[in-house]
Amino acid sequence: MRVVGLLTKTAFLLLVILFAIFSIAQEQSTARSATSSANVNQKVFVFVQRTDRHAKYSSAEVFHNVLTDLLDYLKTKNVAIAVDEFGGRNHAEGATPMDTIFAIARDAKASSVMYVVVDRPVTKWLKITVQCFDMNQKQLWQEEASSGGGLSGGHGFEVSTKKLHAQIDKRLGQDGLPIFAAAREPVAEKQ
Repeated sequence: MRVVGLLTKTAFLLLVILFAIFSIAQEQSTARSATSSANVNQKVFVFVQRTDRHAKYSSAEVFHNVLTDLLDYLKTKNVAIAVDEFGGRNHAEGATPMDTIFAIARDAKASSVMYVVVDRPVTKWLKITVQCFDMNQKQLWQEEASSGGGLSGGHGFEVSTKKLHAQIDKRLGQDGLPIFAAAREPVAEKQ
């Protein structure tokens, strides 16, 4: 009888230990899933706006080149970009109220807004200002790149975008500029 009681107690103890191990493993898996879901849901809405001064003293082509360069650059850096599915709105060649931009961002399910202003100051070929906001319109950070040197606006574009890329690199993965998690490669089985 004593052996049966001891075996019963041992079996019960092993069952409790297995249950505890299973519970801990499931909690860790749930926590990882929640973290992964949070990262997947973080996206930035990018909106590029042209100033009146840029419209007057520079070409629409330069503005669209800045827009294309920025979006392409963010994609190469795996930035999670929220897209306006309704109208594809991501730029304006004139003044757009911030409330409108944030409304579009909310519709696109963004967690932050990158507001980019393309300007043509009197002493510069090009000036690009980037401000990043949370969805409560609180500014998280700001960067600026410009160029007034060289003999042409093309040189100003190259210099300004290169500077902007370097500044954005410092912000990747920080508040307001989420990046997609790298896809994990499956581990090859040893044979």
